[in-house]
Amino acid sequence: MKQIEAIIAWTPARWVELRPETAGQVVVLPVPDTDGAAKRYIMQAGACSPALAGLSEEARIARLFIDFQTIVVRDGIDPQTAHRAFLAIDEYRFRIAPDTEGAAFEDPPEED
Repeated sequence: MKQIEAIIAWTPARWVELRPETAGQVVVLPVPDTDGAAKRYIMQAGACSPALAGLSEEARIARLFIDFQTIVVRDGIDPQTAHRAFLAIDEYRFRIAPDTEGAAFEDPPEED
């Protein structure tokens, strides 16, 4: 799914007492979140932010990787857990190192 169609929801690992059922977890959900799954998590980013749509493509992609860094470094989510969740976002898959598990090409290279 496209970044502007994705809600990133997580609960910092250190907040286990506040939300034990989702502490240390992150999910990427499509918009609209009709069943309210994002509400199970304390933090949200992505399409739930009205400012995202107003950003340039470059700024949105920067925001995506800043969110990833925040989730992992500040909030203690396991990097591989965050990576697996973020693979649902096209812009993430297309911009990570091509030899990373789950990476994809936006425009696949031509066969020689």
